[in-house]
Amino acid sequence: MMFVVYFRSRPASAVFLLSLYFFCKSVNATTPTVTVDTSCQSAEGIREKEQPNETSVFVPEQMFEQILAEDYDEIDALALPQSISALKKRGAHRCWHKHSTFLQHLTGVHNILRLWGQGSLIGRVGLFHSAYSNSFVNLALFDPNQEQERALVTSMIGSEAELLVHMFCIIDRQKVVVETLLKQGFIPREGLSVPHLQDASKLVYLSPETLRMLVVFTMADVADQYFGWQDQLFGGGGKRGSMIIPGEDDATLHNPTAIWPGVSRPGLWMSYLSQLGKLVRTYNPEWRVDDGKPALDIPPVFDNCTKVLSVDDEAEAIELYWSAVTATDEDDYHKSVNVLQKCITKNPFAFEPQVLLAQKLLHVGDFNEAAQTAKSALELQIQWGTAWDKRISFGSWVAWTRVVLQRAENRESWPTSSWEVNQLGLVR
Repeated sequence: MMFVVYFRSRPASAVFLLSLYFFCKSVNATTPTVTVDTSCQSAEGIREKEQPNETSVFVPEQMFEQILAEDYDEIDALALPQSISALKKRGAHRCWHKHSTFLQHLTGVHNILRLWGQGSLIGRVGLFHSAYSNSFVNLALFDPNQEQERALVTSMIGSEAELLVHMFCIIDRQKVVVETLLKQGFIPREGLSVPHLQDASKLVYLSPETLRMLVVFTMADVADQYFGWQDQLFGGGGKRGSMIIPGEDDATLHNPTAIWPGVSRPGLWMSYLSQLGKLVRTYNPEWRVDDGKPALDIPPVFDNCTKVLSVDDEAEAIELYWSAVTATDEDDYHKSVNVLQKCITKNPFAFEPQVLLAQKLLHVGDFNEAAQTAKSALELQIQWGTAWDKRISFGSWVAWTRVVLQRAENRESWPTSSWEVNQLGLVR
């Protein structure tokens, strides 16, 4: 007998309603349909989260400043403060996660999604995306098999977001996003049915809206966490072995004894994200259910996901960038500028080479070019919300870029004293 189970959230939910279809094959028989209310039987006092009013025009610069200030009351007062507090109580700030703590990763993914105009609902999903554990990482802070635990998460982020978070722990995202969607090159209008992660005899139906969300989320997830150590761990990056580039994960090239964090060069991940961005654009907004909520933005990176960065160009850009960063002949101005300009030509989507170039231009008093280059870097920072070169925190990159831009716009010569350079920092 075939069973079809519909999972629904509370009546207020609509566009992000997650419908999951479970079935088992059998001989001809009538198919009974069972409707299951997964809003979680609420403990006394738990209520549905209201959705913030998001009918106003999204202003990336405003969100950018709120993120830098960690002003979560302004970003999403209904969910973020208590959610972050709950994650801390479960030890998220103590868990290692790639180049940061688990809490920093969760908030980082949330921040990128909000900066990309994905709205509070998807931002909340980003904040809790691995809190039940998933196919990539075993860091379960809440038990998805305990009704009370799911009710607790629901009380913090709402039923729609909780259902999507739960979905992350019952599907194999790598197989869905990379081995299926990226391989075929488009998001299907009819959606997709995929195996249940814990029970291969069941299928999980993913709507086209959910598939789009998964692709955008994967972009934010990789952007926040990937750095050069992972390239070392999996063989060197690109065609020398990669954990993320389709078809390039060669187990014979793996290096499980790679010392963390290594030299922490930029990782080879932007080219992969540009392919995912191209995939996002295959989703037709006309497929979307009109529920009165504003449509979600296309991520602004890669010129609104219209450009694709090749693996070879990114790999060459990394080599050029690293040669500029580690150069011992820094006094050779023309050589440094030439290397950085070549790097920017190969990868015009990373802001770090532009920050370095703006500094070099400022050193010789080329104020106009320095200001233009620093402005371009700042625009990219507002688009990304995370760094390519993760040796320095994203906030520090932004602050230094503003120092350079301010001096260029004020036509202030670069200090001749190291003490003066060390004391830079005031941005009016």
